[in-house]
Amino acid sequence: MQLYKSGHFLLSEIRTSGKKGVAGVLCFKGLPSPLGSKSEVLAIEDGVVLRAGRCSDLGSREHRIGTYVCVSGKNGVSVLYGRLACRFVRAGDYVSAGDSIGIEGSSGSGRGDFLTLEFRRNGRRVDGCDYLGIPHETNEFLPEDLDPSEIVSKSYQLDDATKEYINGAPNSDELWKKLMRRIDDTDAPNGRMIGFNNRKK
Repeated sequence: MQLYKSGHFLLSEIRTSGKKGVAGVLCFKGLPSPLGSKSEVLAIEDGVVLRAGRCSDLGSREHRIGTYVCVSGKNGVSVLYGRLACRFVRAGDYVSAGDSIGIEGSSGSGRGDFLTLEFRRNGRRVDGCDYLGIPHETNEFLPEDLDPSEIVSKSYQLDDATKEYINGAPNSDELWKKLMRRIDDTDAPNGRMIGFNNRKK
């Protein structure tokens, strides 16, 4: 699944609704990596932008989504990207999977920068986890074929001796993860966009 240019992001919250607990809204947060901007949002699949903008009516339910882009998806499902800081597309544009459509932000309801994805067919919520083929649980997504040790090593440009020293520690896996969580934007140079794969912490 392509969602952030950095390729490193977190499904931080799953909002369910209805008696069946449909996961209609998924909350994502971009995380730093050496592969590019953590906040640049990409289209997860091909489609036409059905509508885009920002609802200024405080009394409207759509006000909570802030700046948004709604794209046609598969089997009549539309995907709405919400809470964007800004958008790069407008209604009628065609986007391909991996195209940049906006920047993660804090517009709409909620605190902090994060992205919401909503899935609907004929106005009714569709389970986003089922649609994306991901587990119904919060989890971390990493670039394909990259693990925490590779992300940290590239970010800090570690030499082989340092990597061997860390790998020799009894809790090296947890140590690499802790180092990865300390990476901030200034440590991660821009890089090319690659494919994505989800892995649990």
